Amino acid sequence: MTELATLDLRRLYLFLDFDGTLVDLAPTPDAIHVPDDLPALLAGLHDRMQGRLAIVSGREVAQIAHFLPTFPGAIYGAHGAESRVDGIDRPHPLAGSATVAAVQAAAADLVATDPALLLERKKTGAVVHYRAAPTKGPAVRAALSDMIADHPDLVLHASKMAWEIRPADASKAGAVLALMDGQPDHVRPVVIGDDTTDEDAMEVAQTMNGICIRVGEGDTIAPHRLDAPSDVHALLRRWAVQP
Repeated sequence: MTELATLDLRRLYLFLDFDGTLVDLAPTPDAIHVPDDLPALLAGLHDRMQGRLAIVSGREVAQIAHFLPTFPGAIYGAHGAESRVDGIDRPHPLAGSATVAAVQAAAADLVATDPALLLERKKTGAVVHYRAAPTKGPAVRAALSDMIADHPDLVLHASKMAWEIRPADASKAGAVLALMDGQPDHVRPVVIGDDTTDEDAMEVAQTMNGICIRVGEGDTIAPHRLDAPSDVHALLRRWAVQP
């Protein structure tokens, strides 16, 4: 923590995941709790970093904005499939398409067969959560793989106790590349995340001499690790009072 806390904010662009990084994971996506001091902490840090702080999440932009209504920075949602930068929303071409609707309908049929499964609909895809039935993961993966077999513009990705269908061209790495474009050479990306879905962002950050921090357990390419969102908050607070 000490090594990370002394990093020079003037030379960093901070990319933060949301679930499992800024807030603790919950049994369902809607059940998360946002600490009372988190919005002000993020806003203050965004100001100190002259805008070089972004949230890059698997959640949709609208959901992040709902939980953090005062956040002033860039938000990339749905794993980079959509964004809100400088107040301008950029949806993905597949958002609300017939392709996505067909996949969501098939996923709904799957979830209807098992009350332990939970369907999360996104404008660009669908997520089937199996947290309440951990042994169902392989079966969910197989079923969703079949659903997208005829849709080359969609791919299946693993998340924590969930499988997600999303656009093939969407990635958190793309968000890092987009926001780092045009930054001075001395600015390094810092990626903090807790899931396999954050690893591609970490990979591209490392090509830019970036710093990667994994939150919690799990295999990772990140050389740094924090135990929980509370430790992320502690690090952000130390950065916020940096001279």
